[in-house]
This record gives sequence, structure tokens and C-alpha cells, in this order.
Amino acid sequence: MGNELIKHKHTVGESNFHYLFTPAYRKPIFSNEKVRKLVEAYLNVVAEELKIVISAEEFGPDHWHVFLSNCKNYSIPELAQRIKGFISGQMRKNHKKLFQHFLWEERFWTRGYFYRSIGVTTSESVKFYINHS
Repeated sequence: MGNELIKHKHTVGESNFHYLFTPAYRKPIFSNEKVRKLVEAYLNVVAEELKIVISAEEFGPDHWHVFLSNCKNYSIPELAQRIKGFISGQMRKNHKKLFQHFLWEERFWTRGYFYRSIGVTTSESVKFYINHS
């Protein structure tokens, strides 16, 4: 990514976010490689639709780090809701048997999430952190 600003038709700048999402009840659903691959695939679908860039991502057994770039058209909560909502809907509708033994009710994610706005001076370190945590 480097220190380059992104030029759009009428704007110049950058908008990068680091999110940490956790499954409901902080259960280790990401211990299952198939669940991780499906969540990654659904993130790719929603990122393409929203025209954002996935710069890095990494899973722990009970959490998911995502570093997104080119997010200028979305607020932090709107972007989190769009990503979590799409992935949750697809996972519950198409792949529930992979994780239903961990979760209760229809919830896939916790209600909250961690976020941090990231500038160019730290974007490389965040990518390193996500990829090596």
C-alpha cells in the first residue's frame, strides 16, 4: 500500500480501517478451516460490491482481524454492519451445520466490534500485526 493517497474524481485521501469481529459468545468457530474459507469468500463478495480493498486479514479461533482500504464512502458502523450482516446471513442460510453446535439462537456475530482508523504511517505495521498475530 505504501504512502500513496488515493485519487478519486473529486477527492484525494485515504480511508483505512482495522476491524476485529468476534463470533457470538466468543465461540471458536474459526477453528474450522471451512468456516474460515467461507467467511473469506463472503468478504470478497461484499468487498467487491462495496468497492473496498481487503489489505489483510487473519483469524484466531474466536476472532477475525480485517484491514480494509478505500473505505471513503462508508462510515465505520455502516461498513461493519454491511460486512457482518452479509456474512452472517450467508453463513446461517447456507452453512449453519458447520457451526450451529457452538451458537445459540440465530446470532452469528457478537453485537459489537473493535475498530481503528489507520493512517499511512501505520498501515504497514497493522498489516504485519494482522498477518502475524
